[in-house]
Amino acid sequence: MDNLKPQELLGLGIKLLKEGKYWDALNTIKAAIEKAGYDMDNMPPDYLSYLGLATALAEKRYRDGAIFCERALKKEFYNPAYYLNLGRVYFAGGDRRKAINAFYNGLKIDKNNRGIIEELNKIGVRRSQIISFLPRKNVLNKILGNLVHRVEGRG
Repeated sequence: MDNLKPQELLGLGIKLLKEGKYWDALNTIKAAIEKAGYDMDNMPPDYLSYLGLATALAEKRYRDGAIFCERALKKEFYNPAYYLNLGRVYFAGGDRRKAINAFYNGLKIDKNNRGIIEELNKIGVRRSQIISFLPRKNVLNKILGNLVHRVEGRG
């Protein structure tokens, strides 16, 4: 690890997060930050966001993790990956509502973001029905819902 550049260490930390090795990921991301010489004021948003996610998942410090992720979003609000990380932090900390809001904010930027869609599916969020005053199982809602899904899938 000593011969890796800070950006390579960050990439390794992200890989470890995806593998569920949260403590290793946190230590690797901290090593990347230290090697680059960043402090909280000059840290790039990708380092902040993944530091936040790793802090929340490894140390169970959800509030601190959310603060890091929110700082990343203040610097780069148009990156859906940062909304994904923030949503994962909120959900891990037990705040389902804030997690769903973060995921939906990410989808406003990239409506086809696979990671965000997977997280929403995991926690069981469904889109609202097409015709709200009819039951979800109504034939008209089913047909229109399938049609909209097909059209959006091509968009």
